[in-house]
Amino acid sequence: MQRILIAEDDPVLSMIYEITLTEAGFDVLLCSDGQEAFEALSTFGPDLVITDYTMPRLSGGDLIRAVRRTLPGAVTLMASAVDPRLLKDDQHADARLEKPITPGRLLQTVRALESRDAA
Repeated sequence: MQRILIAEDDPVLSMIYEITLTEAGFDVLLCSDGQEAFEALSTFGPDLVITDYTMPRLSGGDLIRAVRRTLPGAVTLMASAVDPRLLKDDQHADARLEKPITPGRLLQTVRALESRDAA
């Protein structure tokens, strides 16, 4: 897992995620909303999509649905404060982190997903 697409509308969180993952050796593409991330799926070809749930233009749940349709091998990680019980069945990610998220927890979760994906 080397290519990570991040869909996050909070610029401060985006920067923290990008710095943390880039310094760990990942190729990171930031998108400021779900629609921008959806449009980048085919050109960037991410191994992992990290998404917030509540974003303008396209929700994280709808983005996860699109990832499953267009990149079935990609892993999804929901980084959100939204209660997972509110999500529809096809909007659940492979993993979830509840905000606030520390850089250490983000990296630990990404590494765990990377190990699981390699197995």
